[in-house]
This record gives sequence, structure tokens and C-alpha cells, in this order.
Amino acid sequence: MHTITIIGGGASGTLLAIQLIRLSQKQPLTIHLVESRPQPGRGVAYSAASLTHRLNVPAGKMSAFPQEPEHFHRWLLSQGHALEADAFVPRRWYGDYLAALLEESLAGNAAAVTLQLHQDEAVDVSHAAGGLVVQLASGQQLPSDQVVLAFGNFLPPYLRGGSQEYRSHPGYQHNPWDPQLVDKVPAEARVLIIGMGLTAVDTILSLHEAGHRGPIQAISTHGWAPAVHELGHSYPSFSAELAGKTSVRELLRIVRRHLVLAQQNGSNWRAVVDALRPDTQALWQALPAAEQRRFLRHLRRLWDVARHRLPAECAAVLSELEAAGQLQRLTGRIQAIQATPAGLQVSYRQHGQQHQREADIIINCTGSESRLARLEQPLLRNLLARRLIRPDALGLGLQAQPDGWLGPGLYTLGTALKGILWESTAIPEIRSQAQHLAARLLAGE
Repeated sequence: MHTITIIGGGASGTLLAIQLIRLSQKQPLTIHLVESRPQPGRGVAYSAASLTHRLNVPAGKMSAFPQEPEHFHRWLLSQGHALEADAFVPRRWYGDYLAALLEESLAGNAAAVTLQLHQDEAVDVSHAAGGLVVQLASGQQLPSDQVVLAFGNFLPPYLRGGSQEYRSHPGYQHNPWDPQLVDKVPAEARVLIIGMGLTAVDTILSLHEAGHRGPIQAISTHGWAPAVHELGHSYPSFSAELAGKTSVRELLRIVRRHLVLAQQNGSNWRAVVDALRPDTQALWQALPAAEQRRFLRHLRRLWDVARHRLPAECAAVLSELEAAGQLQRLTGRIQAIQATPAGLQVSYRQHGQQHQREADIIINCTGSESRLARLEQPLLRNLLARRLIRPDALGLGLQAQPDGWLGPGLYTLGTALKGILWESTAIPEIRSQAQHLAARLLAGE
């Protein structure tokens, strides 16, 4: 019996399990899916109860299957959601979709495939005769032929340097994805959000939906919010011009020229960025390490703003809150967080000058910690100690082959491959990785 253990039952792990079941071709197979949440398929991204948290990709592009691009949209219609393919739907519905697909796939191959769900935490992986053994926090051991690390988002990084006493202050909220987060924020509280990316936007929308009346400030290094989607524009591929380029300067020069052409031809910059999407992984891998670091230093935040865009419905709420004076965006780099008799004080630098802001609640929305050595998860600590994994050179994830191979019998996909592929955190890339990895695992490679 072929046994595969998937550690992580969010979108990446669930998509892989679905592909394994569908591709097994009646081959006897046992899949262990280890996930601390009660239901697979949701993870951090698709667990939010709020319907204001929307996908930032149209439904028509969110299929679980590369060869069936309309699959998710058809599923929505079958569930009574009469929406167009270009609609930005609640993220929770995508979690429903993945959970339903897993059940449906298993029902279609139940005679050959055994899927065992473990609501537990994996704490170690070790080599054993003929394979690997996954140790769970409960004490159970899972002998496996192959193991896949399907990590999703980790908690955000703490502020580096200075006093760390703020961590234990009741007003400091380190987990922006906590389902009870808004219940911990009094309606009149002065809220300061660290970060202004998609997680910060979701947090602001949740507070607004809950009837928050106090002021909300969001501080980030550049003060930029994600750009807003504008559908209906297209731009042809310019892959041939990009091929073989190994410097950020060369690539930027080409992209800038096409930005001008797009504007002249009635399109816009968003379509140019989207036209880059099929080439991004190859372009990233072709860049020398020094050029990758140059991109991260100078262009990463601009790329994030342009690439990871907001639905217009979400942007409209932010605009209303800013116009009403309830939401204020700040630009600066945080130096320290300190407890005061009145709550919490944030010290930050802007254009060489020091500033302070007072808040009752601080919410860390800076995104997932990517430097694995800083994380406190037992599994990561043990794998690093055993040298079964190591961080990639950029500190964005794991050092791995582009196909996810980490070492004999050990694989990964999704977020952990960001340093290797750059574009590796969205469903269109993860679904392809899941399909290719499933085929490789079933072939016993």
C-alpha cells in the first residue's frame, strides 16, 4: 500500500490530496492529511466567516484544475450563486468549494483510496527503514513512503530590536487571522494597524462590518494600499522580449516601454502586469541571486501593490472610511512599541524625523513570517535540526528544487517555494504544482 502524508490541510494540501485521489487510477493509496483546523480546505485564507473578505481574483480564474478553468464558477452556479465569472466572491465560498471537491473526489475513488484526516499537529519527521515517519503532537506516528510539507501562512514577524514587553500587552494582537479578533476590539478603541496589504484591508473591513466607531490608523513603510482591479483590459504577451534577460534593470526597461504602449493603445498598466504572469517564474529563476536581491530591495513593494490587487467593492469601503476621517494611512518605519498608562505607543521614523502615535489596540498585519529559523513551531525546529530542510538563500521559504523536491521522500509546494519561484502563493500556480507533484508522488519518484 502506497502511503503519502500531507502536512497542512489548507488550500495547498487539499489541492494536492484532490489530485492524488483523482490521478490514482484505482491504485491502492492511503493519504494522511494532517491539519489542526476541524475541516480541510480552508487554512488561513479561506476560513474567514465574514462575507466582506473577498477573493482578489475573479471567480472564473479560481478553478482547482488547470485544464478546467471554469470549474469553480460552474460550482458557484450549482450552489445557487448567480454570479458572472468576473465576480470577486467571498473567500469563505472557496473554502466550501475545496472541502466539497475533496469529498466528491474521494467518493469517486473510495474503493482504492483511503483518506485519513488527522486534526492534529505534526511535530517531527524522521527517516525510517523504507521511508519516513511523521510524529504527531498527540503521540501518533504515521509511517509514510513520502511526506509533503504544505505550509500556508505563519504568524507575522515580531518587531526586531528594542523592548519586547509589548508582546504580552492585552492590546497587542499578533494574529490578524484570529476568528475572534474583532470581538477583542472595543467599538470605540483607537486602533493602529501595522501594514497596509491585503491582510490589513481584510482587518479594516472586518472592523467596519462589526460597527467599529473608533479611529483606525494603518502604518506601512511606503503608505501604499493595494491597487484596485479594473477588468476588461487585455495586453498581448511580450515573452520573446523578456527571454534571456538576467538583470532587473533590463527587465524594468522593457516593462516600462510596454506600460507606455498599453496607455497609448487604450489598455492600462494592470493588463501589462497580468501579461507578465505566465513568464514570472522563469524570469525569476533566470535572475542571478544578486539581481533577485536587487528586486527585493527596490521593487518588491511596488510589485506587491500592482500584482496583488483589491476588488473595487473593498476599495470603495476604504475610500469611504478615509473620506469620513475614520481611517488614516501613515508612512514610516516602526522603531519601537511601548506600553503606556494610556495603552500602547508606537514610535516610528518618517523622512528622518521621529513620531509617536498612541493606540488602545495594535494589530500586526505585516504578513507571514518567512524566515523559518525565527519561527517557534516544533516541526520546523526539528526539521532544521535534522537538516532535512534549510531556508532558501533569500529567506523567503525553503531551499528546494523548482518541482518541490526537498530530499529523499520529502517534498513541498506553495508558499514554501516563493524564494525559488517567486510566483508561488496564488491558486493558479498552486493548482499546477499540485497536479504535477501528485503525478510524481504516484509514480514513486
